[in-house]
Amino acid sequence: MARLRGAEPRAGAALAALAVVCFVGAFDELRAQTDPQAIQRMVATERAFAAATEEIGIRDGFLTFFADDAVSIRAGASGSTATIGPAKDGLRASPPAKLPILERLMWEPFTGQVSDDGTLGWLTGPYVSLNQLSKDITRKGAYFSVWKRQADGTWRVWLDEGIALPDVWSGASEFRVTPAPAAGAAGMPGESLEDAERAVAPGGDSWRARLADGVRLHRDAHMPVVGREAVEAWARENWSTVRYAMLRVERAASDDLAVALGGYDATTASGPQHGTWVRVWKRDITNRWQIVFETSAPAR
Repeated sequence: MARLRGAEPRAGAALAALAVVCFVGAFDELRAQTDPQAIQRMVATERAFAAATEEIGIRDGFLTFFADDAVSIRAGASGSTATIGPAKDGLRASPPAKLPILERLMWEPFTGQVSDDGTLGWLTGPYVSLNQLSKDITRKGAYFSVWKRQADGTWRVWLDEGIALPDVWSGASEFRVTPAPAAGAAGMPGESLEDAERAVAPGGDSWRARLADGVRLHRDAHMPVVGREAVEAWARENWSTVRYAMLRVERAASDDLAVALGGYDATTASGPQHGTWVRVWKRDITNRWQIVFETSAPAR
């Protein structure tokens, strides 16, 4: 009994200490889930990513800032045969850049969003590739990246896509958050993203009905198109028909932001076309899914 009495205060202290640790751990987890600066951290990491490639090259910069589970999407013989694979495999197979870096890849985040729980986000903006000897721009386009917060709190790229542009995208010096979509009427409140994707798969009116007011459309070899009316007009003028085949969905645990990717088959003014696409969905205030961003590129 003497030994037990002597142990009681220490046991009580240990339990109290354990309670404090559990409370602090739960508080830290809650704080991480509701990080009020989640989008600022994601944007800052994107800028650090761009700066790193200038010093160590594209290959090593991408390997550093890509998540271990990062994916890439590849076009097949048709939209339904597009495939998804690990993004880092191809990077590791390429040789390191020769230093000093002569071809400088530069980009800057222009707009994007994060999920309510601060774990999933997307960014887009202009990029150019500059020959540092001749000072000539060798490539120009728009990039799109999906970012995921890792277990250690850092942000890493899960998906990276881009399109070529006919001109340099100017006027993108100040970052601004993409606003949440206004109330929509298409779909049902609380519907699953899979149901929303099935609804837009045939393209046409079903796809147009899901476009957010401020939707952004990136199509290879075209300047970005912004706003529902402009996007609808572009689609009517350039694509007679389109059929989307979804391959994968990545969503936040808060179920308010999701990214879908797959292949497409389209009829265009220049004939049949197939390629890959990625779109970002965001729930509106009525809990309906709306498309806030979409990018696509034809097979090459």
